[in-house]
Amino acid sequence: MGKKNKKIQDGWIEYRNAVYTTKSKSEDDFEKYINLMATGGIVLGFTFMEKIFSLLQVQFFWTIILGLFLLVITLLSNLYSHYKSMNDSDQIITEVDNGEYDKIFENSNKRNKTIRILNKISIWSFIIGCLLIMFFITTNLLNMNNNNTPQPKDLPNSPKPDTGRINPTPPPTIKPKK
Repeated sequence: MGKKNKKIQDGWIEYRNAVYTTKSKSEDDFEKYINLMATGGIVLGFTFMEKIFSLLQVQFFWTIILGLFLLVITLLSNLYSHYKSMNDSDQIITEVDNGEYDKIFENSNKRNKTIRILNKISIWSFIIGCLLIMFFITTNLLNMNNNNTPQPKDLPNSPKPDTGRINPTPPPTIKPKK
């Protein structure tokens, strides 16, 4: 093997190692990204629906449902993007190991195109989902501030939402005889 061929082969091995490093980083970050987005967006949306807003006064309820749905799409497309990236990396490593360098060039754009589409879906569904949830929260907070009528849960003798019990009524007062 000549020096030129050895240098070319070393370049491919270096490229292979760089692809392997990228694959390892994707595998490491995979679980973290999924958990961060899932707990951050979906739980926040459900928390606002459950704790802050009375279902009788909620406006634009469809925006939070659509926003939460888009966050789920974000998670699923991000999940599949990482999965596809790891599989593509395995295929590239196999092609380099087998000396099938032409296949790498043939398949590179096709492989990356799918990942780019999934990443764009993930990014845009996250942005639109967050905007819809923020719209829902902002609109309903403003509505709550403009409508200062107390809710049943705010009244002192109303049933407690977690127990369903009410305070007993006081006994009648006994009037003294004259």
